[in-house]
Amino acid sequence: MWRILGKVAHLWPKNLYRIISKIHSKIIKFNHTKAGEFILGDHILLLETIGNKSQQLRKTPLTYAEHNDSYIVAASFSGNKNTPDWYFNLFTSAPYITVKNSRFQVIVEEIELDNKEFYWSLLDQVYPTFKIYRERADRDIPLIKFIKV
Repeated sequence: MWRILGKVAHLWPKNLYRIISKIHSKIIKFNHTKAGEFILGDHILLLETIGNKSQQLRKTPLTYAEHNDSYIVAASFSGNKNTPDWYFNLFTSAPYITVKNSRFQVIVEEIELDNKEFYWSLLDQVYPTFKIYRERADRDIPLIKFIKV
């Protein structure tokens, strides 16, 4: 379902985007069932950060690709012109992610420009709509690598 909705998410007002993200976060625990994978899609992790301005816990579901015991995500914001807030929250406190019902702290690395093509190919295999997001975005979309502590 998200594979369909994700193609038009850039048209949503920011408040609707936040509401959908909160709902998505609440039901992510079902993501590893057949019904959950149909509703949410597979390869979804839950990122937990502390808000840069609010100092409140923020939970964000993100599509990921795996590579050498790390998790790769894109700060695509569905191809919107702005970088998503969660990206800025990564650098204010130690983030946690939940993958396949396992929660752990991670180290954050931003992927450098000369390595991006390889990591984009991994993400495109998981979620081909990322290609549309890159075409639509009027910015260089940051790629992030989460490494388990």
